[in-house]
Amino acid sequence: MTFLFSPDVQPPAIDPQAVRQQYAVAIDAALTRQLYRGSRLPSLLMLLGGLSCVVLLWDQQRTGMLAALLGWLGLLVGLRLWQTRTFQRAPAERQADPMWRLTLLLGAAASGLTLALAGILLMPLAEPLQQALVYGLLAAATISASVAYAASLRAFLAFALPALLPSSLSLLGSDDLQLRGWGVFGLLLLPALLVSAWQINRAWQRNLLHRFQNQSLLEFQEQARKASMRMNQELASEVRQRQQVEAELRTAQRALEERVSERTRALSESEQARRAEEAQRRFLASHDPLTGLANRSLLLENLDAAVARVRAAGGELALLHLDLDRFKLLNESLGHQAADSILCEMAQRLRASLPQADTIARIAVDEFAVLLGSGGPAGELEPLGRRLLAVLRQGIEVDGQEMVVGASLGIGLLSVAGDPASLFSQASMAMRHAKQLGGNNLQFYRNSLRTGSRERLLLEAQLDKALERSQLEVFYQPRLTLRSERLHGAEALVRWRHPEFGLLSPGGFIGLAEETGQITAIGDFVLRQACRQAQEWRQSGLAELRVSVNVAMTQLRQPGFVARVAAILAETGLPAHLLELELTESQLADNVETLAGQFRELRALGVRLAIDDFGTGYSSLGYLKHLPVDVVKIDRTFIRELDAGEGGDAAITRAIIAMAHSLGLQVVAEGVERPAQLEFLREHACDEIQGYLISHPVEALTLAGLLDAQKPRVSALA
Repeated sequence: MTFLFSPDVQPPAIDPQAVRQQYAVAIDAALTRQLYRGSRLPSLLMLLGGLSCVVLLWDQQRTGMLAALLGWLGLLVGLRLWQTRTFQRAPAERQADPMWRLTLLLGAAASGLTLALAGILLMPLAEPLQQALVYGLLAAATISASVAYAASLRAFLAFALPALLPSSLSLLGSDDLQLRGWGVFGLLLLPALLVSAWQINRAWQRNLLHRFQNQSLLEFQEQARKASMRMNQELASEVRQRQQVEAELRTAQRALEERVSERTRALSESEQARRAEEAQRRFLASHDPLTGLANRSLLLENLDAAVARVRAAGGELALLHLDLDRFKLLNESLGHQAADSILCEMAQRLRASLPQADTIARIAVDEFAVLLGSGGPAGELEPLGRRLLAVLRQGIEVDGQEMVVGASLGIGLLSVAGDPASLFSQASMAMRHAKQLGGNNLQFYRNSLRTGSRERLLLEAQLDKALERSQLEVFYQPRLTLRSERLHGAEALVRWRHPEFGLLSPGGFIGLAEETGQITAIGDFVLRQACRQAQEWRQSGLAELRVSVNVAMTQLRQPGFVARVAAILAETGLPAHLLELELTESQLADNVETLAGQFRELRALGVRLAIDDFGTGYSSLGYLKHLPVDVVKIDRTFIRELDAGEGGDAAITRAIIAMAHSLGLQVVAEGVERPAQLEFLREHACDEIQGYLISHPVEALTLAGLLDAQKPRVSALA
């Protein structure tokens, strides 16, 4: 079977062996749930049968032994019912734990031995008619339990063998012929029950196989649906672009035809009009109709010519590849017309800034390329590239609103590439690396980027399975409150325990998650895990620890984000004031008014809000004016040079602390690594600090140990 979808759409598991491998844990969990679900009725029947037997034999003057047996039955049944209730209340992801299956097997074995003991003790006390009733009651309890446990042959054998073999062998050794007959009956009953259990088990296995085959088909159907939607969206986008170009071409063609017609009628110069029309068509075939820049085909043509020219003269050739940062968001927020005006403005700035360029081209929706025939060495290209990025990042007015549009720049050199095709590919790799580093950045191509690209593709293919395989973990970096010298907060930081690359920090995969749309699922996982862990610490009496969780802009744009936060708080039981949500300042640009409403809703829940990396953005004070935040976190770049207590970073840090306190906000300093930095921040009344001086990000168990021993640790630090 061939599937014509993208590589991320996995074919369904139809083969029984593949289904068992893919859903092994889920199949085990389903069998365990069935065994627990079916064990309640046999337990009650065992208690009822035991009670009936005691009532029948109460006049045999062995009331002490009968009462003890009945008491043990009641205790065992109570434990089995409590065990079943505890399992049913456990979270679904924990019900696959092998501990539950082992506990059930032990309980089944204990039930079987209890029935065997009842038969051994009660049968000799009974009259022949009573023996039939007693053995019938015990056999009924045994048969019902065997049917209930038949979903697992191990569970069946764990119950049936202890229930029938000891009592049957004991009765066979009796001098009473009738008791020996009941022993023979018990031995015959065991293989009959085994055959029945085998048939029931086969039916269960087929049922589970069909169930998970259907589940695999449904998952494939959902993947295929999403892939189809993506393909349709891409096709629709391409159709719209083509229609736009065709419309512009038709408009230009009509204008040209009208001009030709007018000139023909007025001057009778048909040849001149024909030449003008041909020139216009040639221009449109080699240039971008929106910006007037060269298009990709003209760029490649000029690149081949430039390579031949530069090699003959022994010079150097450089190719610059630019991609506008966050342009997709601007396009969606402002509309196509405003986005087109931004593209035209960027094209004009490129022309004005690079008059020496051989070719300036628009090669994609928001991508440009610049060919420099005399680019010079990298030492000269880097200042040129940074000046170009600064020019592009200057404010631009769109519909009466000032916007800032940055770009990511990659540079490839012919001396490194060797041929024109490689030069274009390497400049693109360098650009993508600059974008991965946060944008508004410049990167030269180097050989390690090609290896990095292969690793990136591998990580992208495996990231969607990381949550399913429980490879994502949450670490916690504690925050020290300077006034009390105690740990009252911690930042939750996700880690990927990759089977091949080891423990990966967020910088290695969060960018991928944002590009592939998986950031929402990862963010929800971190938020839920952090809230659950903070509540466990709180209930254990360790600390009322406030957990801080980073939130991506993609999560905030998701419908119902505030309701999802409220649901997670309700699910985990964590008080809302012990949750703090962080949004980095760079994410807030151009979104302040949109986010203000959601921030107010979160504040209404009681959740605290923080601005991370404060002081590095475009308009930091504007965020404090419009957004109802509680905390500002001073970026580590300002903390790094605080040791001397003088200079620009020290002045900025003092100003941020004073300004935040005047607005009633708390201040957290990130990246504190040296005691001198701590003393400076304490002297200037910073509220909390976070950094390697206090602790690296650690696992929950390690942080619990720090909380338990924090008094001697903090006093020693002070």
